[in-house]
Amino acid sequence: IKASYYFDIFKEPENYIVVQTKSENIETYAIRLKELVDTIRERTGRPKVVLVAHSMGGLVARRYLQLFGSSAVEKLVLVAVPNKGVEGDVADYCPVVGEKLECRDMGTSSLFLNKLNRGRLPDIPVTNILGTGCSMAGSMGDGVVLEKNAVLQGSSNYLVNCTCPR
Repeated sequence: IKASYYFDIFKEPENYIVVQTKSENIETYAIRLKELVDTIRERTGRPKVVLVAHSMGGLVARRYLQLFGSSAVEKLVLVAVPNKGVEGDVADYCPVVGEKLECRDMGTSSLFLNKLNRGRLPDIPVTNILGTGCSMAGSMGDGVVLEKNAVLQGSSNYLVNCTCPR
């Protein structure tokens, strides 16, 4: 089942109502992810889910695990996640293509990332897939996230070599 924390759901007697709410901070998305995980577990009858998250979604999933624990999650797979934040041109232009609160939380020195990276990783397998090979202001990355900001200590990190147009 594919789900998104950009949508909030509430249950009526006979069905679910879905409302788009895309302009929150990452912590709010983590709380909404709990509701999604609980709903999916209830509807499928499965005790655990596998979380696969891309980009900012990885930060949401990691915060969900910090707040609510890993009892409902079998494993976490992260793809191109700015685990230590975004910086440089990406951070400067983030509010142009993204939401203000999300961009604030993804800054390398944000309060959100400080809390997230101060905590421990969950006691489940964490796979982190990150790209490298693109020159980004004197460092290497995937064209959006610097390699140094994507690596997640304590997880199984897999580097994918890529190329970027000049």
